[in-house]
Amino acid sequence: MTGGGLTQTEGNSSYNSLRTTYEKRFGHGLTVLGNFTWQKIRSDAHDPLEGDIGGYRAPLLAGFGIRQDFNLADFDVPRIFHVSGSYELPFGPGRQFASSAHGFVKQVIDGWSLNWILTIQDGQPFTVNCATGTTTGFGCNALVVPGQNLYANSNVNHFVNYAAFSNPPLATKIGQTDITPLGGSPTQALGPPFRSLQLSLFKQFQITEHTHLEFRAECFNLTNTPNFSNPSTLNYLNAVSFGKIASTRDNPNDAREIQFGLKFYW
Repeated sequence: MTGGGLTQTEGNSSYNSLRTTYEKRFGHGLTVLGNFTWQKIRSDAHDPLEGDIGGYRAPLLAGFGIRQDFNLADFDVPRIFHVSGSYELPFGPGRQFASSAHGFVKQVIDGWSLNWILTIQDGQPFTVNCATGTTTGFGCNALVVPGQNLYANSNVNHFVNYAAFSNPPLATKIGQTDITPLGGSPTQALGPPFRSLQLSLFKQFQITEHTHLEFRAECFNLTNTPNFSNPSTLNYLNAVSFGKIASTRDNPNDAREIQFGLKFYW
């Protein structure tokens, strides 16, 4: 027989937010829907598959446990803004331009609509662990240096500032009550923001009273804006590579994509 493992799910979380929504149906075929969320999610719950101790510093240490790792959740997104809408282009019968069009001209200019979805949101928190271990059997988070800008001269190669982090002191004896070797709280920094604009153009071709064709051209990430992942190199003792971002969030589907489609309805 082989022994099995025990996974226990526990923890506390808190969620607070301010949410607002704006929806307006304007005249002439214009509709807009926007929403904004300003939130904060704090938690001491972590993925049980995240390392040997689940991402905690000292879950079994008496008087410390997982509660001392209660901080911003790694899935927290402070501000989220979405705006979407559609606009029926003002061409063809009953519209502002070419209202008397008929026949072939009507088929070409009538039935066009524009649709869009804009997403703007903050990045998600991440944890900078100690560059040098301070104990045996416990985790350790880097300390944030007072007065240092976390994002000084931020770029893809150095998203966060190595000088803003320091190592806590080493443990000096077994059973010491001084917990400073465990470092600071997790999720000390916020990752890169997310920006995306999707745009589509639809055209309806009426064939008979009950059938029509729909042509659609859709563009994803219209502005071709790269949305970077959190930095993957977080050894602040290495000033050359610390804070380097090595990938994008939707790789390989991050780049602008354009697709066309044709549907027949009956």
